[in-house]
Amino acid sequence: MGSLSYSRALSSYRDGTTAQYQLSGKVAEVNELNNLYLLSDDRSADEVLWGGLLSLSYKLSTHHELSSNFMYNRSGESVARYQMGPMPRDLAAGTFYETRVLQYTERKLRSAQLSGSHFLPNLAGMRVEWTSSLTNTAQDEPDLRFFSNDFTPIERNGAAQTFYSISPSNYSRPVHYYRNLDEEQWESKLTATLPFKQWRGLQANFKFGGLHSTKDRLFRERRFEFHQSSSARYNGDPFGFFSTSMVGIVDSTGGRYRFGNYIVDGSQLANNYDGDQTITAFFGMLDLPLLNKLRFIGGVRFETTDMNVASQDPQKPRGGLETEDFLPSINFVYELQSNMNVRAAYGKTLARPTFRELAPFASFDFVGDFIFVGNPNLKRTLVDNYDMRWEWFARPGEIYAVSGFYKRFENPIERAIVSNNNQGQFQNVAEAVVFGAEFEVRQRLDRVAPALRNFQIGGNLTLVHSQVDIPAKELATLRELDPQASGTRELQGQSPYLLNVDLSYDNITSGTTAGLYYNIFGERLSEISLGGTPNIYEQPRGTLDLTASQRVWSGLTIKASGKNLLDTSIRKVHHFKEVDYVSREHKLGRTYSLGLTYNIE
Repeated sequence: MGSLSYSRALSSYRDGTTAQYQLSGKVAEVNELNNLYLLSDDRSADEVLWGGLLSLSYKLSTHHELSSNFMYNRSGESVARYQMGPMPRDLAAGTFYETRVLQYTERKLRSAQLSGSHFLPNLAGMRVEWTSSLTNTAQDEPDLRFFSNDFTPIERNGAAQTFYSISPSNYSRPVHYYRNLDEEQWESKLTATLPFKQWRGLQANFKFGGLHSTKDRLFRERRFEFHQSSSARYNGDPFGFFSTSMVGIVDSTGGRYRFGNYIVDGSQLANNYDGDQTITAFFGMLDLPLLNKLRFIGGVRFETTDMNVASQDPQKPRGGLETEDFLPSINFVYELQSNMNVRAAYGKTLARPTFRELAPFASFDFVGDFIFVGNPNLKRTLVDNYDMRWEWFARPGEIYAVSGFYKRFENPIERAIVSNNNQGQFQNVAEAVVFGAEFEVRQRLDRVAPALRNFQIGGNLTLVHSQVDIPAKELATLRELDPQASGTRELQGQSPYLLNVDLSYDNITSGTTAGLYYNIFGERLSEISLGGTPNIYEQPRGTLDLTASQRVWSGLTIKASGKNLLDTSIRKVHHFKEVDYVSREHKLGRTYSLGLTYNIE
C-alpha cells in the first residue's frame, strides 16, 4: 500500500504587540513596571508539506509474517516578520526601533522500518514481534536574516525629516545565519508474549522484551555580520544597505580607495555542537486475572541512558546524562459489567532533556528578544503517576468516563528568564505536584434520531491543580522585593482547566468525513522571571477547527481544513497591582489547507 500527500498552509497576523517589562524596585515602592520596549508586530508564513508512504507485507507461512514501511516527508516554511516601536531601555525618547526577520526553513524526514510477527506453537504458543528502524531527520536554514535599525523623525525648517541609524552598542548589527541540523536514529525492539492458564484456568499472558536505540545529532551554524562604514551610512533602505554601491570599495576617485560596508565572520564555536544518545531497556509484564472480574496488569521496565552533548568550543562544559532507572507499573481492572470497568493504576515514567536544552547554543526569535541558552547540568525528570478511572462503553464507539489523577515530578525542567540580562535558560526545580479530575463522553447521535446515525459528539473536561516549590535562591530574591511573595507557583504550561468539544460525521459508504472541534484552556504560566519581575501568563484562548475529507475515487482523497476559525488572539501578560502588562499579543490568524492523498493498494 502506498500514499502520497501534499498540503500548503498560509498564515499571518497584523497589529500584534511585543513588549518587555521589568520591576525596577521594591513592590511596596513601585506603582508600575518599567517598559524596556513596546513594538508593533506583523508576521506572515507560507508552509508547504509533501510526502509519501509505502507499506509492504509478506506472509512467509501461516505463522510468520514480515512487514516494511518507508516514509518520506519534506516541508519548507518561509517567514517574514517586522516589528517597530519605542525602546526606552536603549534609545532616547522620540527615537524608534525597527527590526526585520526573513527566514526559510526546510525540514526532511526519511524513515525505513522492518518488522516481523512470528507465532511459535512448539514453544507453548509464544508470539514474538520485532521491529527495527532507521530514521534520518534534517533541518536547514540556508539564510536566516536579521536587520535592525533605529530612526528619529524630526521637523527642520518646516519640513519633516527622518534620521536613520544602526547602533551596534544597543542591538545586533545586520546579520545572516546559515544553520543545518542532521540527526540519525537506529532503534530495534523485540517483544515476546507467552500465554498460560492461571490456577483457576483463566487465560493470562507474560510479556518480556527489550529495546536498543542510538541517536546522533550534528548541529552547525555560521554567522556573518555586516559592519557599517562611515562612507556608506544607512539611509532607511534595507535593500540599498546591501547593494554593490554600499559594499566593498565604493569610491576610488583620485587613486584613493574608500571602503563601504563590509562582512565579518562572527561565527561562534559555542553555537556548534554534537550530540549522541544510547538507550537500552528491558521489561517484563504480567497480564493476570486474579478473579473472574478482577485483572492485574503490571511489570517493571529497566532503562539505561547514556547521553552526551559537546560544544565545538572546548571552554564550554559538556552536557549529558548517565542514568539507570527501574520503572514499575501496576494496574488493576475490575469489571463491573461486560462493558463497564473500574481501573486503578500506578506507574513511574521519565522525561529526558533534549539535545537543545543541554547544548550551550544561543537562539532568539528577533533582535532584542530573550536569548535562550542550553544548560549542560540538566537532570532527567522522574514522574510518579497515580490514576483512578471509571469507564462505561455503552455501545461500540461510545464512552462515558470519570478519572482522577495525581502526579509527582522530581526535577521537572522549566524555561526561565533572567530579567536583568535578557537571557533565558533551562533549569530543574526540585519537585512539582499535579492532581485533578477528568470527565469524558463520546456518543453517537442515532439515539436522538436514526437519520443522525453517522454523527457523533464528544468532549472532555479536565480540572487541574499544580504546584511547584520555588527554589530557595529564587525565593530569596523575590522576597527582597516583595516580603509577601508566595513560596509556590504553578507548573509551567499547566492550565487549571482544559475543555474539548467536537462534532464529527463519518459516512463509510460515500467516503465523506467531517469534524468540528472546539478547545479552550485556562490561564497558564508561560515564562518564569528570575530577578523579581512578575512571571508571564498566557491568557485563556478558545479555538475552533474544521476538517473535512472526501473520497473522490478509489485511492484518491481530498482533504481540507480550517484552523482557528474564530481568529482568537494569543495574549501573554505580567500581572502587577491589578494591571495587565502585555508581553505579547497578536491574532493567531486563520489557517486554511487543502491536500490530496493517493493510496496505492
